[in-house]
Amino acid sequence: MQAMKLRKVLVWVGLGLCMAGCALQAARAQDSAAAPAPLKYDKAWYQWLKKPWTVRYVIEVDELAKGMDKYAKKNNAKSEAKHSPEFRDYKEYVAPVLPFQGQAYASERNPLSGSMYGDLGLFAFEFDRTGQLISPHTAPMPLMARQTLDGENRTMVALSEGDGKPGSNFYALGEWWDYLPGPLGESVTPALCSAFDDGRYGVSSSARVFSPGKKFDVKEVLDPQAQGIFGCREWTYQLKRPVSVAGLGGQVPDAQGLCAGGFEPGMYKGRLVCPGLDESSHYKPNAKGFVQPYIDVTSYHDKVGKKGTIGHFIGWAGFDDPVRPVIGKFGDRWVCLHECPDGAAPGPIEDIAQWTTRRGWPLPKPGPYFVDSKFKASKEDLEE
Repeated sequence: MQAMKLRKVLVWVGLGLCMAGCALQAARAQDSAAAPAPLKYDKAWYQWLKKPWTVRYVIEVDELAKGMDKYAKKNNAKSEAKHSPEFRDYKEYVAPVLPFQGQAYASERNPLSGSMYGDLGLFAFEFDRTGQLISPHTAPMPLMARQTLDGENRTMVALSEGDGKPGSNFYALGEWWDYLPGPLGESVTPALCSAFDDGRYGVSSSARVFSPGKKFDVKEVLDPQAQGIFGCREWTYQLKRPVSVAGLGGQVPDAQGLCAGGFEPGMYKGRLVCPGLDESSHYKPNAKGFVQPYIDVTSYHDKVGKKGTIGHFIGWAGFDDPVRPVIGKFGDRWVCLHECPDGAAPGPIEDIAQWTTRRGWPLPKPGPYFVDSKFKASKEDLEE
């Protein structure tokens, strides 16, 4: 009898130990499941450069901007599943500006590209001088513009969450192309460019690898499904041409507030200066003091400017750059995309001739297109 009681006690003790062990294992398994998986990232991307931030705004324009948030959410969900914080898609958190939205013809198609007018849009980013993003967004944390070197030693611009510590999510905006050889190089650099500029001016990097010997053909860039011939170089060229450097252009007015030739001065970088023309200008001086009063982002398909569309590109302006409208011709219709005159919201320009004449501005016309072949190293470049 005593032995039987002892066996019962041992059985109950064994069961108790088993239950305790099982509970401990279950608790450990639960803790393990609750703990997040370690993030997978390259610390090199988080070596942020200590450079002053000089950019007032960045815009990305896309003829298919409407509905991009759906694709961005899917891409970000895949990155989340892989525990990767790198190169997230900001379009999940930034709503596009759709200038043709609400128009009766919004569902009609651009006859040149085939995309709908209502789908054309832009994503706009406004910054303060610290690089803090101050325009609306719904990202889970504050966003700060930061810069780091990429694999080609170019400076990449990214929006990083919070303090930008390694492992924090970041969203790539573009990269600076700082130098091109030859006399035209300084006219189009530095330029904030994107992946869509790869292949816009020469054979793309992927084609050089997978299709060696391929020749550049501008017709491929002008294809309705391609990015168009207006890109970061054309943007920078116009951005750098608000006031002439030839003759008396760019000089201060005389004691009576007048400029040579009877032209009125205009504000540039916070001071009154006289208008003028540089050697390559298509325009005449105008009463506002600028030879380039707006940025025309049209990807023209002819030399006279009758056929044009708006492709995929990014643009930018610094704190010292004058405020100028960003306009373009999308199929049959002109549109103001950003920083429109008189505080107007982005929207259609019903009559471009009336719109420009009312302000004393010249009509838009096709400008230069800066393919790689235009940039050849001079003797001085080779000697440096």
